[in-house]
Amino acid sequence: METVLTLTSPAELSHLPAFIDAVKKAAESSGVPPETIFDIELTLEEALVNIITYAYEGKQGDIEVVCLADNRSFSVKITDGGQAFDMTSLPPPDLSYDVSDRQIGGLGIYFIKKLANQVTYRREREKNILAMTFYLPNARCGR
Repeated sequence: METVLTLTSPAELSHLPAFIDAVKKAAESSGVPPETIFDIELTLEEALVNIITYAYEGKQGDIEVVCLADNRSFSVKITDGGQAFDMTSLPPPDLSYDVSDRQIGGLGIYFIKKLANQVTYRREREKNILAMTFYLPNARCGR
């Protein structure tokens, strides 16, 4: 896979639009179809908002986003130096309850796991590394 974007910015909500716009442009220039770009944008926003809101516990820190692409897939790798959090280990939310009775939270992670074809997490050198891979529709490894 080829690196098509590397962007590092402070973990602040004011930087969220720049992250999303840069990843969208990288996906477009890599030939990712619009429906997959929508999934990428949604999962990216959910992941970044969680990191910005919870990872640094009110302290300052950075987020690095790296996008990789080839003719079969597009991947977004997010690295932060916040507290360890493996979202891939969380069970799915119980969707059987009425919306008013359901526990708050957890749906963003659920959407990430549902929309991305592959989600991985690892903790390396005091850094969280979350990778989300989206298979391209005409690729053999697709959905």
